[in-house]
Amino acid sequence: MGDGWKIACAGALAFLVVTLLIPVCRRFALARGITDGPAQGKFHRAPTPYLGGVAIAVAALGSAIVLPGWPRSSLLILVAACLMSVAGLVDDIRGLGATTRLAIEIPAAVVAVLAGARSDLFGYGFDFAISVVFLVVLTNAFNLLDNMDGAAGAIGTTIAIGLAVAALIEGQVLVGGLAVVVAATCLGFLAYNWYPAAIFMGDAGSLFLGFLLAVIALMLRTEVTHPASALALVLLVGPALFDTTLVVISRVRSRRPIYIGGTDHTSHRLVLLGLTSVGATATLIVATALCSGLGVLVAVGSVPAVVIAPIVAIAAAVGLVLMLRVGVYKPDRGRGELVAHVRSQDPVVAVVDPVGAPDAVGGVLPNKVATASVLNGFLRAAAENGDTLLPSHHVSVSEATSGAEGV
Repeated sequence: MGDGWKIACAGALAFLVVTLLIPVCRRFALARGITDGPAQGKFHRAPTPYLGGVAIAVAALGSAIVLPGWPRSSLLILVAACLMSVAGLVDDIRGLGATTRLAIEIPAAVVAVLAGARSDLFGYGFDFAISVVFLVVLTNAFNLLDNMDGAAGAIGTTIAIGLAVAALIEGQVLVGGLAVVVAATCLGFLAYNWYPAAIFMGDAGSLFLGFLLAVIALMLRTEVTHPASALALVLLVGPALFDTTLVVISRVRSRRPIYIGGTDHTSHRLVLLGLTSVGATATLIVATALCSGLGVLVAVGSVPAVVIAPIVAIAAAVGLVLMLRVGVYKPDRGRGELVAHVRSQDPVVAVVDPVGAPDAVGGVLPNKVATASVLNGFLRAAAENGDTLLPSHHVSVSEATSGAEGV
């Protein structure tokens, strides 16, 4: 059997295993109460089971072993990736502090670098340090991307496909095969995580995938110059780095902790601009595909890096500035929760719920109060109190009427 068939079989195996394991993991998580409940700074509105990441890790690791061309030393990479998934699982169930997580991530990154996941830009010592930092940063960046139904799985699939194409064009069978396995695993998971999500990957999956994608990116070798290779690397994983940069800048400017989750990511800002959850995820897929596609073209030498670099830099800077202007933080200093800017001309986004309001029939407001004025008054009062109203939020007639005071 040729290498191409072995890679295809490994990808098919990964897809099959993850799709079979996820229902099992979901039932187990629900039975044991391993779920993520709705809370301030979170986007979902119903308890959702974790452990999707367990299925992802088992499927990817089991399928990766059958790939051709594994040096014995490089198998340590899979051990380090497994360690990341276990750390994420503990974080999902019991919670881990930021310091504890770093104490696990850094040694795992060092092991991966020693096993061959290392950049080749400046020299051994400097490349070693850069590689460790890159692994830790991208691992956590991907963890941050897991903030909306389908987002992490879709972005992971797209990045992995780009890495696979670049590696296989360059004849790197093992690197390309590993990327194919990751893409197939993410794609299988998406069948259960697309909106509305039936299961979350949790940190067990996001840390594992981020680490493995970073490893693949560092193992990629091209024939272009070192600067072009570095640009290709950044482009291939660009969306994850962009989102992390956006969140860090936004939280530092508002003096909020950068290590606590929130609804201030790129996906959430797209929703505030009017997109649906599916629309925001689709937009991220398109942006990731464009970015990864450029990365592949630069990696294989089809597009000069000197032409692409300034265009990408300007586009990224403009994108950051525009995204930073979307939404405002709620007054509390906890999770980074964004709400829409309050403008008098903004359309009303609420539904009057007649339940529990005996003076209303079919949602008609009493005393013939103008519906638009009443709801605008309620939303204004809610905004002043720092409350968030989603399109699915229901308010009673009495709440709406009281919100109209002063209109």
